[in-house]
Amino acid sequence: MARPSPVSDRVRTLFATETKHLWSLDELHSAVVESLGAADYSTVFRAVAGMEKEGVIQRIDLGDGKVHYELLEDHHEHIRCDSCGRVVEVPGCVLDDAAASVKSSTGFTVTSHQLLFSGLCPTCAAS
Repeated sequence: MARPSPVSDRVRTLFATETKHLWSLDELHSAVVESLGAADYSTVFRAVAGMEKEGVIQRIDLGDGKVHYELLEDHHEHIRCDSCGRVVEVPGCVLDDAAASVKSSTGFTVTSHQLLFSGLCPTCAAS
């Protein structure tokens, strides 16, 4: 576990209590600075790296060049709006059956995967 500090404590609190699903490092840094008045970016990075190493959070690639993190909970996929960039969790795993097919065709045992859908959110689709 990471050494306790006001910054790492605040990062943990943000993941545990906020309604925000995904966090980039920049968003976490801004939220910590807003809460504590100051925070070094590298300290936020170390807090996130420690939580990822502990298995509390996981890294998510949304294809936007930024690293995002979310609490490690039940596996699920994501969908991102091509217009506004909004990201929403897709409940459950839509690839459960595909893992068996991958194993059958390659011999690999699937240990993880990441799938990102893209499309238009209801607001952008209505515009």
